[in-house]
Amino acid sequence: MKKLVVAILVVVVAMFLGWATYPYWTAGSAEVTVTHVENKLMERNGDRQDVYLVFTNDGTYRNTDSLHYFKFNSSDIQGKLAEQGRFKISYYGFRIPVLSVYKNITKAEKIG
Repeated sequence: MKKLVVAILVVVVAMFLGWATYPYWTAGSAEVTVTHVENKLMERNGDRQDVYLVFTNDGTYRNTDSLHYFKFNSSDIQGKLAEQGRFKISYYGFRIPVLSVYKNITKAEKIG
């Protein structure tokens, strides 16, 4: 019984550490051309959340606030990206189309 409790505890700690650190080991940057931006209302577990989507030549990204990066200016970034054109973006996360999971933009700088 004691081994089972220890095993469960190890799994829970590993899952928490994975959740807490994945934004840092999946981080990246890219130079992209923004072609379109959109606001999408998503519903999860009864909660509604506005999600800004950014369509680029490199794929689709989301732009939402992030506690991991202390990012609370997603609407400002979306306004900048709405101008379209070339941007250098920083992001984290995975793109999983089947689950509607997108990489999240953390910074955007216009380059052209």
